[in-house]
Parts: sequence; C-alpha cells; structure tokens
Amino acid sequence: MIVLKLTLDHIYEFDDFQINFTYPKKIVNSIIENEHLDGRERFRYKKAVILMGANATGKTSLGKTLLRIFGYMVNANPLPLCEMVSGEKGSFSIDFVNGDYRLQRLSAEITPSRNDVSIQYMDSEIGLLDSYEKCASTLKDRTKEATTNATSLKKLVGEIGFRFAYPEIEKTLKLSKTNKAILLKTLHAVIGTLDPTLQDVSLSKDLKGLDTVTTKTVTADTGNITIQEGKLLNREVLSSGTTEGVDVAIFLAAMIAKESTFYYCDEHFSYIQSDIEKRIFGIMLDRIGANEQLIFTTHNTDMLDLNLPKHSYMFLRRLPEDGRYKISAVSASDVLKRNTDSIRNAVENDVFASLPQDSLLDELEMGRMDEQ
Repeated sequence: MIVLKLTLDHIYEFDDFQINFTYPKKIVNSIIENEHLDGRERFRYKKAVILMGANATGKTSLGKTLLRIFGYMVNANPLPLCEMVSGEKGSFSIDFVNGDYRLQRLSAEITPSRNDVSIQYMDSEIGLLDSYEKCASTLKDRTKEATTNATSLKKLVGEIGFRFAYPEIEKTLKLSKTNKAILLKTLHAVIGTLDPTLQDVSLSKDLKGLDTVTTKTVTADTGNITIQEGKLLNREVLSSGTTEGVDVAIFLAAMIAKESTFYYCDEHFSYIQSDIEKRIFGIMLDRIGANEQLIFTTHNTDMLDLNLPKHSYMFLRRLPEDGRYKISAVSASDVLKRNTDSIRNAVENDVFASLPQDSLLDELEMGRMDEQ
C-alpha cells in the first residue's frame, strides 16, 4: 500500500484538509533510493516521511484516520468511519497504489446518523512513462463494480498490508518461523540498548501452547518482559522507556520481516534518547523496500539534521482562519527551494508556522500573573 494523496473534511479535527505524498522532480544523489513505483520511474512518491508539528495538530489523528479507511477497504464496516466524523456529515478521498500498476481513488461521504457511507471508486492504469499527475487526470469511474456486494470493493482494491503504532494501539506481530527469529534478535538489540542489565531473550510455549517471549535481566527490580503471541502482557510493571522500546522493537521487527508495505509510527520515542531514535529510524529507512512507505511522526528536532530530501519533511500546523482553528499540512520542499536552505533554521524561525505558540507563558516568566 502506497498513499499518494489524502483529503479530509469534518473528519476528527480536519476540515478542508489535504496532504500530498508525491513529488514532481527526481532528486539527484538522494539517500533514499528508488523513490518511485517499482518499474515506473516517473511515478514518484515519498517513501519515507518525517511528520512534525506541535501538540494537537493531528499527527495521531491522521494515523487513526488512515487506519479506519484501510479497515473499511478490508471489511466494508461503516461504523468506524462514522465514529470519526465531526458534525452531521464528513468526507474523505484517498489516492493510492496497492500491489499493481493501477492508481486507485476511493472517495466517501459519511452520514453518522444513518450509519451510511456512500462511496465513489475510480482507477487508472499506470503506463511505463506515466506520472501520478497524468494518471490522476485519466481516472475512470468504477463505482458500480465496487458496490455490487459487500466484498466488491475489497476485491477491486486487493489485499492490503499495513501496520500502525501509536500509544493507544497494540498490534501483535504474526509469528511465523522466520518472524520468531527476527523478533528475538530485534528485541535483544533494542531492549539491550535501552537496558544494559538485559542478559537474555528467549522463546518458549506456555501451558496453552502459545508462543511466549521472556527476558532475563541482572536484577529483578528491572522488571522482566513477557510477550505472548507478539503482545506485551506486563506493561504496567515496566518502565515507560522499556515498554516503549518493546513497541518499537515489534514495529521494527515487522518491517524487517516484510509483514506489511505501509507503516505508520507515531511518537514512539518520547522516553528514548534522541540519538537512539535517529539510529533506529535509520534502520527503518534501510529496510524500506520497493513499493513500501513509512510515515514517522516525532517532536524531536534532532531529526532535522538527517541527510534526507527536503520533501521527506512535512509539517502539520493549526492556525486561526475565519474565527476557527484549521489544520493544514506543508512540505518543506514547497517552501525551501534552494539547495542551501536549512530545514533546521527554517523550523527554528517558524517558517512553517508549526511551532507551539508559547506567548501565554510570558506572563509567568515576567511575573505579571495576578496573585489571587
């Protein structure tokens, strides 16, 4: 699954929102190789996106939205879509490619009061020399075929592979024989980096025959980790850094095992050192294969120092417009046109209007708060 463009209206906090994951011009000597649809060099898309923005700008909500849209493609259940609508009606449109040479577009108007989702489905063949823009102009309506029965849309879209990770969700890693070895190795590397008392990571079966990963540490105070069928069981007794590390390790193991093709990692490094976050992201970057995509959200400004194309950096901001606050997305490459332009300098000078507005703290710093 490759997401190319998404528009949202009255979905969570998003009104008249649009985000584009394509780019028009080939980048010379990019650290990200083959940033295009395999076999279609002019059909360019952003394989790795670092998504930044202040709190409450929609980074997590964007992931939740994509997860629910993907879920609808799989099972046609309207309820999760209805639950994300703010107001009487909401709508979305998503352009994507999924395992073949077709540009697909799914649009929907959602009416929660009736649990109703009215869809339009279109697609277009991607020729050898076609760009995204060209294919988007030649889409053909196939709504009738997509709505014949409950499984029609799923058949047209094809099988979807996706993995999301954010603080409110746990998703197990499907433990095939190969994946078991990958998970153990990844857990040992990540947790061992975060916890120097780690001695061993082993796999066994419990009384019910379920796969159980356990760790052994130098002291019991550290808290041993128990993962059953790829899910962390004793989360409440572990430190925040350790639990976050387990989630990161499972996500990274899924990428290494090629479990999916679309990955959304949302702020899973709040309790992990900056240098470790950068290094693990680098490993993720190395693991992105042909026709795969990674969206990685973070508050860590040290990520701005990575040697990535400017278009890999995108920012969400929430600005006042017509008496209300509206979320919008901007790509660094749309603003910074010169090779010498620094993304870090631009962020520090709030060129993207993505920094938190901290003027209210001035009163505290200057002692002007009324003492009552």
